[in-house]
Amino acid sequence: MKAMFAMLFLVFSVNAYAAGLEPTDSKLIEAAGVPLFSKAAFVYGNKDVGFRFASSTPPEEVQKWYQQQLPKWSIFNEFGSWILYDGAPGSGMGDVMSKTQASIQHNENLPQWHSLDKSMTTEIVIMIVK
Repeated sequence: MKAMFAMLFLVFSVNAYAAGLEPTDSKLIEAAGVPLFSKAAFVYGNKDVGFRFASSTPPEEVQKWYQQQLPKWSIFNEFGSWILYDGAPGSGMGDVMSKTQASIQHNENLPQWHSLDKSMTTEIVIMIVK
């Protein structure tokens, strides 16, 4: 019974956070070809600063999911960052920052910063560059 309550709480919590993503922003992300991880909640952002999502799914699983969804994109995995970007492999950080991207990492501060469940420590940041 506790597990069912926890699951329902998570489902309703995620839907409440996702409601904060403006329809125009959803369309912008979709038009850029970036899928949204279904087990993530929108917590903050816009087209100018990027879109931050949080999930309780481990970062490695989310990274793998994004790689499967965007197989032609490249990975930047240096300086503690894991970024999947729409560009040529081997790009430096400066070039990566000028590309549409999804950055996925563990961030233990997310729950505190955004009043989330303490298990939601996987951060997904999507940047759409035009």
